[in-house]
Amino acid sequence: MTAAALPPSPPLSSPSLSKVSPSPWHTGDRSFLDADVDALLAQLTRTEKITMLAGADWWHTVPVPRLNIPGVKMSDGPNGARGASFAEQTAGIALPCETALAATFNTDLVHAAGSLLAREAKDRGAVALLAPTINIQRSPLGGRSFESFTEDPILSGILATAYINGLQENGVSAVLKHYVANDIEHERTAVSSEVSERALREVYLRPFQIAVADSNPLAIMSSYNRVNGEHVSESKELLDGVLRKQWGWDGLVMSDWFGTYSVDTAIKAGQDLEVGILRKWHPAPADITPQMPGTAKWRTPYLVEHLLAARKISERDIDACVRNVLVWAQRTARMSPETVYGDDIEVTNDRPEDRVFLRELGAKSNVLLKNENKALPLTNVKRVAVIGPRALDKTCFGGGSAQLNCSYVVTVLEGIKQVAPEGVSVEYSLGTSSHKMLPYLDGIVRDDGVAGADMRLYTTLAPGAPVVHHYRREASHVLLNDGVPDSLQGKNWFAVMSGTWTAPITGAYEFSLAVCGRAKLYVDGQLVVDNWDVLQTPGETFFGHGTSEEFGRLDVVAGKEYSIRAEFSNIPGVMKDAPDVGQICNFGLRIGGFPVVDKDAAIEAAVALAKDVDAVVVAVGLSPDWESESYDRASLVLPQRTNELVARVAAANPRTVVAVQSGSAVSMPWVDDVAAVVQAWYGGNASGLALADVLFGNVNPSARLPITFPVREEDIAAHGNFRSANGKVLYSEDLAVGYKWFLERKLTPLFPFGHGLSYSTFGYSGVEVSRTDETTVEYSVAVTNTGDVAGSHSVQVYLSSPVSNLAHPVRHLAGIATTGILAPGTSERVVVKVTRRELAHWDDLLHSWSIENGKWKVFVSDDALSAEQLVHKFDVRGRHEWSGL
Repeated sequence: MTAAALPPSPPLSSPSLSKVSPSPWHTGDRSFLDADVDALLAQLTRTEKITMLAGADWWHTVPVPRLNIPGVKMSDGPNGARGASFAEQTAGIALPCETALAATFNTDLVHAAGSLLAREAKDRGAVALLAPTINIQRSPLGGRSFESFTEDPILSGILATAYINGLQENGVSAVLKHYVANDIEHERTAVSSEVSERALREVYLRPFQIAVADSNPLAIMSSYNRVNGEHVSESKELLDGVLRKQWGWDGLVMSDWFGTYSVDTAIKAGQDLEVGILRKWHPAPADITPQMPGTAKWRTPYLVEHLLAARKISERDIDACVRNVLVWAQRTARMSPETVYGDDIEVTNDRPEDRVFLRELGAKSNVLLKNENKALPLTNVKRVAVIGPRALDKTCFGGGSAQLNCSYVVTVLEGIKQVAPEGVSVEYSLGTSSHKMLPYLDGIVRDDGVAGADMRLYTTLAPGAPVVHHYRREASHVLLNDGVPDSLQGKNWFAVMSGTWTAPITGAYEFSLAVCGRAKLYVDGQLVVDNWDVLQTPGETFFGHGTSEEFGRLDVVAGKEYSIRAEFSNIPGVMKDAPDVGQICNFGLRIGGFPVVDKDAAIEAAVALAKDVDAVVVAVGLSPDWESESYDRASLVLPQRTNELVARVAAANPRTVVAVQSGSAVSMPWVDDVAAVVQAWYGGNASGLALADVLFGNVNPSARLPITFPVREEDIAAHGNFRSANGKVLYSEDLAVGYKWFLERKLTPLFPFGHGLSYSTFGYSGVEVSRTDETTVEYSVAVTNTGDVAGSHSVQVYLSSPVSNLAHPVRHLAGIATTGILAPGTSERVVVKVTRRELAHWDDLLHSWSIENGKWKVFVSDDALSAEQLVHKFDVRGRHEWSGL
């Protein structure tokens, strides 16, 4: 795809700067770049070393100006570099979510995505990105499934390697996460993943092992959870034994934020860096000694010195951790000295070539799941209806730490209007709402005329009180978990979020407030929502520390401007059954708003429109309220009356196309009734344009499902053993995760792993086999475009183990290869190499990798379940055992 071939995108914005100040994290002297780390370590005082065991703040390591040691700046996250602040986010690029990246089945595209993220990280002044996430999607109901690539460990490792190489070849350290078996959000800091030794090695550790072997990530983040009873951050077996001794990896281990639970145990286990600091948000009770803002939670000088005196740890233990911090800092500084030694200025660069790439990447991640009677592409149409709750939604990512301030977003409706050929009329109807919480208040603008809200901090709400700090927010919400100005630290403070809002309708409008603290909402001076004086209800907001929404309604007039004023305080509210929930580090305010919808009338209007047009695109799916860090989904069902809407519209128009935007699988009870289904994921900034390119045939879809879509929850391997029960979750399915479960139980999924249609057809021929040794076989396959539309195709190679006394999956993925764009009738050879890594299983008696002797079968297939073409059989003989990479 070239820029010239694309319909117009949204206007480019000019580069912008924020936090324009000299960096406090370094000196001008660059001698550290060539310094001997061990010599530096010998010069550090004990106090300096102790301070280096934890972060200086939320995003920097501790600098030591005396020795010219700079601090390293990090940034979230997997789908975009947010920068150093939740409250004052620099606008940037949002890539398609990781599941969408995986759907491309294209390592070159994923490598390019990593390269783009490296530029974005450096635009935020960071040289380390907290990414990629390679936890296994054990269940699509996991709250952070959208952050991970796939249910398959081999594919996850292959894609992680491409992503990490893209980052690190462009000067940014990857921070591979979350190590390991961090697959649910329920009780995530307490839950123990009870998993067999073999499944731990073959399923959950394997993607980390592949990434370490093939890309050498410079840092790895330990997970919140326990594995078999022991927190990973305290596991000497997993951190020192597996990572360092068996795999020979020499990078930095950092905690997840507040994912440290001890001093001596974690240090001795090999957790080098504690991240997440303890700040003083309220006046301390008289019986508690106040902590200085910006100090570690666990690795304070007092505690570490106390444990040194008690010989619970030694200075050698501290030196080992500090040395890894120094080595990592030096490696990142050498990769990107201009960023490390530059001013800490966060820049928004809106590059035309990045917009072209994001659109291409999004389109190539869209999976065509069904296409009856060539309903797609949308040709020979004059009127197209766009119906559904996702059509106008500007959300392009899941919730939690993956969220960021997008420099631009193209909605589904905007994208379809832009891409539709001249003369095609595009009309819209809501059909049904699908939000879990009221969406952010759309149509609100700040004092400077930019969309969003102003938030001003005060020591009191008395008239005439001076403003302590002014946040300019991009939307009607704020999360203050990275701190407030020093003058407010440890004090009760107040804030006002305000803006001018233009009503989009005439009629009843519903408003809401969710808080971590307490708040009241006024519209034109009228109190509409009170979440201050009420008995607050615990909710899922603000990483599980906030309240549920409180609601209020007001009749409004379309086009009229209204003043919005939310008064907010960090003083904890009185919350049901959670008296201490306010005493934490997250403080936030969220204003929601949405028209009061007559649900029956909305569906009837959508059906009436569907009857009068040539084709319908129903835009449905989920949002960050449904898929997010800190909680899991309850079911596969689409929200509210979405399924009813799709069924009614499909009955009214036979050319009904359903576009699903979600980070993982949803159920589709209407799948047999619609003409076509596109899984569009969370597609990033250009999501609407990318989807429209597929719908109208500008791009021939080539993506594949990196996860299995089940028909119902009961078909998921983890069903019945998914939530934490008394602090444990039993991985009872063992090796049979995802498609392996469906093969083992002979279940029929909604759509299998690896499934994906095209507007063309492809055939395989001329398989060539080259065996270099007993455990290495290379397959070259000719792929021919047998259809009449140019397109790309991904080849999947699966293995079946010899019959053995040991249980093995029926089949497992060995590798993938993707062609370029093939014109009709043309062919391209692709190569997949099978090595001992793909053949190995973990022997839990010998505690080593081993390969079964006997006859192996090799399949080339279009998905995991069909295994349609047996291409080769080969024998393995002899003893093959090893414990490392």
